[in-house]
Amino acid sequence: LRSVILDKKSRTSEKDLVVIIKPNELATYKNVVDVLDEMTIADIRRYAMVDISQGEKDLIRITEGGQ
Repeated sequence: LRSVILDKKSRTSEKDLVVIIKPNELATYKNVVDVLDEMTIADIRRYAMVDISQGEKDLIRITEGGQ
């Protein structure tokens, strides 16, 4: 995760960079804290945690082969 964040940060101006965090029902408290820690480590100043939509859940299920 850190490498993806740092790569995106290096290719995006600070004023345009916003990370959207969408934990699903399988995410644990530790998972969420770990992601928030990565935001701090990577010095990401703007991020938001929002609910994942049903359409996004369906897309994840399909791409993971769960049909």
